[in-house]
Amino acid sequence: MTEYYTAEKNKERMKIIKTYYLIDYENVGSEGFKGCEKLRETDIIHLFYTDNSRKIDLDIINDHGESKLVTHKVPTGNQSADMHLGSYLGYLIGKECTGQDEECKIVVISKDTGFDHIIEFWKAEKNVKISRNEKISGKQVQTRKQVKKQTSKEKDKQVAEQTDQKIEKQLNEQPEKQSAKQSENQNTKKPKQKIIDMKAGTKRLQQELILVLDKAGMPKEVVNYVSTTVEKNAEDKNRKQQIYRSIISKYGQTKGLNIYNHIKKKI
Repeated sequence: MTEYYTAEKNKERMKIIKTYYLIDYENVGSEGFKGCEKLRETDIIHLFYTDNSRKIDLDIINDHGESKLVTHKVPTGNQSADMHLGSYLGYLIGKECTGQDEECKIVVISKDTGFDHIIEFWKAEKNVKISRNEKISGKQVQTRKQVKKQTSKEKDKQVAEQTDQKIEKQLNEQPEKQSAKQSENQNTKKPKQKIIDMKAGTKRLQQELILVLDKAGMPKEVVNYVSTTVEKNAEDKNRKQQIYRSIISKYGQTKGLNIYNHIKKKI
């Protein structure tokens, strides 16, 4: 049993990761080869070109690191190199990246965003590690789907920030209104107030808040801090504002606002 386990672990360590670079030379030219001199023997370059392609830099042919270079001359035509590259991509995934012991990664070198739909399809269909760069040494270019997802996150963040500003403005206006009301009451005779058991009311409120925060999945440390803060400010006329500021000061704007939104209706 031990020998089998050791053999399996060694097999994992020795797992080879092959990287295939499919270059749309008609689109990127020699610029797409930048960084090829640093490639290793597990890297394979597939160059797709037509008679209309720009002249190939012979220095690239002579020095592409330890990688293997395979050229594919395809017929001249409208988007001919693109179509042949896309077709070869599917062939490569089926032959080299599916059901093999070796891990496989594919990088399409092109500025053409039309490849993004193909990339997203194969990612979903075969869970292949595939991306698009503008040159070999360049950073991965985001596909349209990734850009759309990021834009949606930015919109959500903007809405959250606007909500924060609105709540803070309301809380800042609250003391001014209360101060004006106090001044008005000073000129009139205050009615005799009924004595109530504040401690009992605060205890009930704390128990309700603990249930709300537990249900929201808040950590015990957060629950304890909020409970203590509410008890501390229970008799304060501006308790909502004081509790809000204490929570924001302790946990920051984003996390603090999330906590406050769960308890604001109770306090």
